[in-house]
Amino acid sequence: MERAQYVLRRIPFFSGLSDEQRRLLEPVVVTARYRKGQILFVEGEPSRALFFIYTGRVKVYRLAADGREQILHLLGDGEPVAVVPFLDGGPYPANAEVLEDSELAQIQFSDFERIALANPDILMRMLRLLAQRMRESQEEITRMSLQNVAARLARRILDLCERHGRATEEGIEVDLSLTRQELGSWIGASRETATRLLQQFQREGVLRIEGSRIIVLKPLILQSWSEA
Repeated sequence: MERAQYVLRRIPFFSGLSDEQRRLLEPVVVTARYRKGQILFVEGEPSRALFFIYTGRVKVYRLAADGREQILHLLGDGEPVAVVPFLDGGPYPANAEVLEDSELAQIQFSDFERIALANPDILMRMLRLLAQRMRESQEEITRMSLQNVAARLARRILDLCERHGRATEEGIEVDLSLTRQELGSWIGASRETATRLLQQFQREGVLRIEGSRIIVLKPLILQSWSEA
């Protein structure tokens, strides 16, 4: 219980609730640590719980018939996982995998629904989360259909900087936590194309690659490329 209280106060969705609303949720929240590579759920599995990331990162993706992976979301600290099945009652629409050692808060749908229906403020916050995801999906469809691969990669790197970046004296540092194959999947390109473009960005002096870390040195140039 004490851990749930601590975690809920530090996840934006819950920290914005009243003390009374949080007290209603605390008994039904379970926190757990997950190791890198653990699967939270798989596509088509009956949905059972809503997750919120306290610390860490989760990849939400689908697999094509030929085994190719399509990354839908990269989610980090404070973000929810499995909003759609909570609201429509259907199975999980995608797979979710932990990308790094993480701690998540988990709430059974039945418990959350019971409390949310009695507290419209909580339900409205969930609807806003869903609307935000829908908006992001629409923007993603536009990018994939209208932008070239280099622009999509620039946009993805900027997104990571905005959500997970850390300001340093040199620029904005972000841990990619993705293989080149996964990065290619995320921008709708091959591993080779993603690697070539990263190297090109580095040669242009816009960023520097250090292992799994990327340091964005010239974010304004990256921004202009993302709008091409």
